[in-house]
Amino acid sequence: MCLPLDDGSMVCWLKTQVRVIEAWREELASRPDIDIDVVMRLEKHYAWLTAEVLRIEAPKPRQAA
Repeated sequence: MCLPLDDGSMVCWLKTQVRVIEAWREELASRPDIDIDVVMRLEKHYAWLTAEVLRIEAPKPRQAA
């Protein structure tokens, strides 16, 4: 099943995912029994996702006609 998504709604959804990961990071960091491996995996995913959002939002170069 494919949902009709435009770039704007996709970026909005991805930014929501970034905010969820940020909240998860804060929650993990506040735990007394912090699991460094989990934090590192989450940080890696966060870095990847934020880079992808920036890439998607970057202005597209115009092609010569």
